[in-house]
Amino acid sequence: MAVAPITGTLKKAFFRDLTLGLGLGFGLAYYFWYGYHKKSVAVRDAWYRKEAAAKAAAAEE
Repeated sequence: MAVAPITGTLKKAFFRDLTLGLGLGFGLAYYFWYGYHKKSVAVRDAWYRKEAAAKAAAAEE
């Protein structure tokens, strides 16, 4: 009794790995951008606005 050849395993593994890699990559990039980067930019911009307001107030005096 012959065993049927196993075909398509490399192709399936390739597409699974590709899909998993891209999915995790985009997911982590999304988390970094909206979970960390946007918040840190908002904090930095608020600091610069506060410094500009202080500088403008000092220039008026």
